[in-house]
Amino acid sequence: MFLVPREGVRPPAGRAHVDGWDDLEAREQALGIRPGQWFLLEDGEPGDPDLLAFFGPGSPLTRKAEGTRRSYARDLKVHFEFLARNGKSWRDATPDDFADYEFWRRRDPDNPGRVAGSKFNREVAACRLFYEWQVRVRQTLTTSPVKVGEMRRRDGSVAQTADLRSRDVRANRVNWLTPRAYRRWRDVGLDGYRGDGLREPGWRGRNDVRNLAFADLLWTTGLRLREAGTLLTLELPRARSGVDFPKGRVADAVAKGAGRSFWISSVTLARVATYLNSTRSEAISRARALGRYDRMRGIRQVRDFSFDRRDVTYVDEDGVLGQVQLDALDENERTRLFVTGPGGLEPAWLWLGESGLPMLPASWEVVFDRANDRCERYGLPDLFCRPHMLRHSFALLMLIGIQYRHDRRFGLTPEERQEHRELFGDPFWLVKELLGHRRIETTRDTYLAPMAEIQVDELLNDSADQFEFITTILARIAASDPRVIDVDADQQ
Repeated sequence: MFLVPREGVRPPAGRAHVDGWDDLEAREQALGIRPGQWFLLEDGEPGDPDLLAFFGPGSPLTRKAEGTRRSYARDLKVHFEFLARNGKSWRDATPDDFADYEFWRRRDPDNPGRVAGSKFNREVAACRLFYEWQVRVRQTLTTSPVKVGEMRRRDGSVAQTADLRSRDVRANRVNWLTPRAYRRWRDVGLDGYRGDGLREPGWRGRNDVRNLAFADLLWTTGLRLREAGTLLTLELPRARSGVDFPKGRVADAVAKGAGRSFWISSVTLARVATYLNSTRSEAISRARALGRYDRMRGIRQVRDFSFDRRDVTYVDEDGVLGQVQLDALDENERTRLFVTGPGGLEPAWLWLGESGLPMLPASWEVVFDRANDRCERYGLPDLFCRPHMLRHSFALLMLIGIQYRHDRRFGLTPEERQEHRELFGDPFWLVKELLGHRRIETTRDTYLAPMAEIQVDELLNDSADQFEFITTILARIAASDPRVIDVDADQQ
């Protein structure tokens, strides 16, 4: 599995195996090979043109988000390696071969790398897309080994789904945190506190301001890891007097699906501002002193930016003036966008490592893993968090909060409640829009599964205090659903 370099690579002089390839970049451009494009090669074999075409222009893969393209390439690599071990290539794979693959990947006791249902479903989606494209467009195959059947949705419509798609994905690796559990996790995992609530002696939190700001951003906005991790300083909403939740926008090119609006609390925005003026500023100063920005290729310097129109005017390294919409900037282009700060050029990318260079979204998984290790070390082995858990937790919190406003705060009768929801939207639909889901079933069945057996209307009359009420409901859910992580009230 290989990646076309983000920037042009000049072959070193005096290497026999690259003689005559000085025009490699021009050849790639002529063939439509793009920077940042993934592709697969079999060891010791020339490239398979039909396989390589799937990763190139005109393929449905190119319309997927960058993270999806990378994941699908990995999934196909695993599938093709399985076929090769059994003496087959993708060209002669049969439905029986794919059934064998499903058994090995999901249920074979001799396979230490077995995966859960949701992971396998993504692999099925990758294989199905590849094989059906080969049948329909390239016409290299007459049939796909990934067999599909019809499935009736809740709304009565019929959709095609892979026969071997796993159905046991609802509870797979889906967990939620209550507000007090989140505060406990961030204090111990990210902010240097011990299990007894005291500061760890000698705590050196070089990046704690950044890490706390990022975790709070996920917790209060419901953004996906990639959406939050690729934000630019240009995209941060402006703090305004009297506005508790300024509105921003997730760009189309980094969203999963279409871009959308998001709202960030003024408290979280202030925490991000503290990061901008402290550890981020220090990292930028170190990078400048070491000349890191001077050695970067492909930098685009922002000359003008309109927050409302979301367009950027820039100058590239050759002095050519250009303009681009923020919605069109993918992850790679965002890393090359620079703005002029108080001391000179600095990345427009919001989250930076200690090197002063952009911190890519995948790096946050390591930060969360280390935070989980700290919680376990200080006697909290059941308290853990992954970035996507904060999105799930945001959804659950929003649903209960919206239900509260609909039913408790306004004191609505059943008839008035129905009219109110027709005017302002059903709570599930509102949460769906906040999360940017295309189908409400995703919101209802996966993100809000703990609410499935809760009679919300009966619980919404217990307390007049919204925060305490929501905390009470979440504690009740946590008591009956082990996927919702809570801590004792005296430990928060």
